[in-house]
Formats: sequence, C-alpha cells, structure tokens
Amino acid sequence: MKQSILLILAVLLVFGSCKYKETKSALKHGDVLKSSIENFEKDRKKLSTKLVASLEEAEQDLTAEDPDLPKVSKDFEKDWTSIMKRYNDLQKGFDKVGKSSEAYFAKLDELSNNISKESLRNEELQKNQVLRKKWDKSYIEAKVSVNKITEVLEAGNDFHMVLVASSIRQKLEQNVDELNVIAEQAKALLGDLEAFTLAGRELVEG
Repeated sequence: MKQSILLILAVLLVFGSCKYKETKSALKHGDVLKSSIENFEKDRKKLSTKLVASLEEAEQDLTAEDPDLPKVSKDFEKDWTSIMKRYNDLQKGFDKVGKSSEAYFAKLDELSNNISKESLRNEELQKNQVLRKKWDKSYIEAKVSVNKITEVLEAGNDFHMVLVASSIRQKLEQNVDELNVIAEQAKALLGDLEAFTLAGRELVEG
C-alpha cells in the first residue's frame, strides 16, 4: 500500500513537472519576442535621436554666415560613423525580432495542435492565423521602412562626399535643400518603425 502511494505521488510529480515545463517553455517564447521588440525599440530611438540631430546640426552649420566647411565635414563624418553603427544594431535587432516571432508562432501552433477536441483545436488554430496575418502585415511594413533607411543613409553618405569636395574647393556648392529632404525622410521612416514596435507590444501583451 505504501509503495502504491509513493508510486502515485511520483507519477503526479513527474506529470506536474512536465506540465510546468510546457508552461515555462511557452512563456519563454513570449518573453524572448517581447525582449527582442523592446531592444529593437531602444535601437530605433537611439538611431532616431542621433540621425535627426546630426542632420539638423549640419543644416544649421551650413546655413550660418561664412560656414567653416572643413569643420562641418569632420563633425558630420564623426556623427555619420556613429549613425552607421546604430543602424547596424537596428538591422540586427530587426532580424532577431523576425526569428523570435517565427518561434513564437510555431509554439502557438504546437500548443493548439495538441488539443484533442477537433472543434476547439481548429478554433485555436484559426485565432493563431488571424494574429499571424496581422503581425506579418506590421512586419512587412517595418521591413520596407528599414530598407528605405538604407537609402537615406546612402544619400547622407553622398551628401558628405559633396561636403568634403566643397571643403577642398572652399565653396558652398552643396544643396542644403537636399539635406532637408534627407532629414524629413529619416523622421518619417523612423516614425513608421515606432508604429511597428507598438504592434509588437500588442502582440505579446494580448
């Protein structure tokens, strides 16, 4: 009798432990995705602050009376190097969000497929599909913005080359209006990415 009771307790402990592991595993996927989204948002804010401030500062320096072009060029290059590093961090973070979301949805489908009752299982899988479709839309829109920021940074690199050449010639031949266009594009795209991180938070917080 005593052995039977011990056996039953052992089974219950093992069963309970397995269930706990399932819950822990499921929650871990949600936590990883949430962490990835939060880190991406931090990188976006850092890039946004640095990029916009650098472009605005360059504009002020260039529109000043008798601007010191070599100094403006050096300052811009220093800022741009930092910006490129932050952009690389942003890209890596975005890739991590993508991988985390794939694991997140795979776990959701795995849990749903383990439901015995067919009608309930299909209902849960349908919910997963609706959520996945909504997330994919946000992710694709964010990916477009991330790719377009590459174009903004390339335009900034080109602008810097013009600025360096102007410094050598000691003439203000660069187009400040072009710098304004780059700044506006950057602000808009970074704003789009902010909307993406909000969508991510809604996903993991329900």
